Amino acid sequence: MAHSNGNSHLFGSRIAIRLFAVLLLAWFAAPEAHAQAVNCSDFTNGIIDGDFVSSPTNVNIDRNCTIRNFPEGPLTELIANISFFTAGGNSSNGVPVLVIFDNVFHSGQMSCATELDNKIWFVNGASTQVQEKCQNLLIPVEKIDKRNPPGDVATVGVPFTYRLVIPVLFDAATGTVIDFEGSLNDIHSVVVTDDLNATGVDLTYVSHEVTWETSGAAIPHTFSNAGGQLTFTLDPNVIIPATEQIYIDLTVVLEDTPTNSVGTQFINTAKWEFGREIGGIFYQPLPGEWGISDPITIGGPELVVTKTGPATLGSTLNLGEWGTFTIDIQNVGTTDAWNARIFDKLPRFGMCDTTPEILSAQVFEADGVTPVVGKGPLVQGADFQFDYRDAPSCWMQLTMLSTAATIGAGQRLIISYRTRLDAGVVDGASLTNIVSAFLWCNASNANRDRVCYRPEPFYSDGTPG
Repeated sequence: MAHSNGNSHLFGSRIAIRLFAVLLLAWFAAPEAHAQAVNCSDFTNGIIDGDFVSSPTNVNIDRNCTIRNFPEGPLTELIANISFFTAGGNSSNGVPVLVIFDNVFHSGQMSCATELDNKIWFVNGASTQVQEKCQNLLIPVEKIDKRNPPGDVATVGVPFTYRLVIPVLFDAATGTVIDFEGSLNDIHSVVVTDDLNATGVDLTYVSHEVTWETSGAAIPHTFSNAGGQLTFTLDPNVIIPATEQIYIDLTVVLEDTPTNSVGTQFINTAKWEFGREIGGIFYQPLPGEWGISDPITIGGPELVVTKTGPATLGSTLNLGEWGTFTIDIQNVGTTDAWNARIFDKLPRFGMCDTTPEILSAQVFEADGVTPVVGKGPLVQGADFQFDYRDAPSCWMQLTMLSTAATIGAGQRLIISYRTRLDAGVVDGASLTNIVSAFLWCNASNANRDRVCYRPEPFYSDGTPG
């Protein structure tokens, strides 16, 4: 009996456990089931958030409603058919409503034609139905215009600056900016966030400024940096008047990590919210259209060297005559080359007795003829250092020192020098010369975080003849 009662107790416990599991499963499934056909009023403050509920099949707009966080993707996008509640008027109780779409990719249907008093605020997403069929309800929205550094190129260790221009006016129907000079509305309670970790590269905050576009004066605000999550909050009493703009100049730097390899592209997104009037009613917070930068490419300098001798390569040089040689160093990379070191291994038993004389050195444009503005002829000792070792070493080296000696992307540093054959050179000998750029950097030596490059091998097989 005791044994049988024990089994009955255990059997009863199993039933209870199974019943609890079924109830628990039903509780977890409830939001999914609830989300199939919904009213906006079913949700707190009328917010339907894809981070917490799956896509409904139907949404009835029966109050002011915010639909957000249904980004593009087969498992995340909003597939619902959306309609306005029409009993008793165009909207709930005959009162116009505002529908906010924020970060929504909508692939369902939406009825818009008769609800002329309602308004749609559409940002950071896409919807063929809303943008094509509901244009009469779409409101121009405020956007951040996020601008890259010149050339859309950045290099490791060298700070660069984004400029956030706030606001510009954006047409959600066409996806274009319709006014780059500001908004037609006063906006305030501005909060901007910028997640540096979302770029896919290793970016670090350096500094920032928040100023008025017209006066350049600083704007009161608070700032926080939580591990790369940057937040700029304008003081509550700061109102950006219609047609006025502010600048947030954000300076960051790429870290020297394997992630930040040359050629990698990345974008940066600034998100924000603010308050403004719509149809005489004040709304806060309103999500703004994000400021998404154009892609920036991680670049670096890359030098290629050629050398020519008297008249043409391979020509003859007689004893006692001066021969003029030209070293052409072109930067085929995407950023400035600083402090380049040029190594010229002269032919031993052929050109070691005479110290070479530097005739000229200057940075030119890519054509090798047009001088770069601001970069005149280089002065030995000030703009570059010259070193020479005679036999048995038999080499010379030039080290670039100044800004005038930097080689910009596409530019050429052209060095001309002359020297003579050794007195004991064998008549008819073929002499081989090797010249190489064996070191250069992506910033001046004032930047302790700069990256320097050394080619492998140290120099190539040279120029025979």
